[in-house]
Amino acid sequence: MESKMKFLSIGEPLAEFNNPLDAPDQFNRNAGGDTLNTAIYLSRLTPAGSVGYLSRLGDDKMSAFLRGVIVDEGITDLCATEIGGRPGLSFITTDANGERSFTYWRDQAPARKLFQSPEDLAVLEQADVLFLSGITLAVLYPEGRANLLAALAQRKAAGAQVVLDTNYRPRLWPNAETAAAVIGQAAGIATLVLPSLDDMEACFGQPEAEGAMALLQGLTDAEIVLTTGGDDVLYRAAGSADVRAIPLPPRRPARDTTGAGDSFNAGWLSSRAAGLSVEAAIARAAAVAAEVVTYPGAIMPRAAMPTFEAQN
Repeated sequence: MESKMKFLSIGEPLAEFNNPLDAPDQFNRNAGGDTLNTAIYLSRLTPAGSVGYLSRLGDDKMSAFLRGVIVDEGITDLCATEIGGRPGLSFITTDANGERSFTYWRDQAPARKLFQSPEDLAVLEQADVLFLSGITLAVLYPEGRANLLAALAQRKAAGAQVVLDTNYRPRLWPNAETAAAVIGQAAGIATLVLPSLDDMEACFGQPEAEGAMALLQGLTDAEIVLTTGGDDVLYRAAGSADVRAIPLPPRRPARDTTGAGDSFNAGWLSSRAAGLSVEAAIARAAAVAAEVVTYPGAIMPRAAMPTFEAQN
């Protein structure tokens, strides 16, 4: 018997073209987009039927490809169809250290029109945990963004969990100040915030972990899991003034860091939903991310997913 859908991931799916280091003139097509990456790993780490994905797609072959990946990964497809719509494209190149550079074509993407209709907003009622990112907020038109934030506040008041990954892409915003204001508003609504130190420096001007955590504590009473690029994770329980530093295992050489944060999010969410402690959840999340970066692209093969023994 399939489980009730627990998690709803919200955002923009992309057709991702990844450039291998050993074949600079070749691009391999995959599904991508931060919230879809998290949904895929979350679906692999949770019981069948636990994860849904909310967006808008077109009626073209690229949209059909993305829908096929969503379904093949066991995710409930809750994406509306825009006749004549075309999804965004992402071209990713990596350097010798696995660091990425992105080129996008996404202005035409139907996902930008999300939450301008009651039908999109009604889908938010279907899950207990709602997951979005700074990119989700960035790509929406202002009306849809305002509608989404208001609906998330209502769902939180009704007992739902609202999870925000601060994922910040400067090119998607008019300036860092606008992004900080919107992401800060969403953080104030969230019950869990998953920031990275890179985001906190680029968007909020906080390059130090302690300063970033202090800023976040001023924005929200939510639970906070601040990743710092492989150094200690800083953790603050919801409503607490105490911050804990939790060490990670030594870093592994990275072939491609695409999807590392997205998979970490999935590892954390699935582990906490299974009742694991903070330390155990961070360890599992880091183990998933450490495996992901050894493969090209955001999504590693299903067969490569780490397996875990029961642990509390």
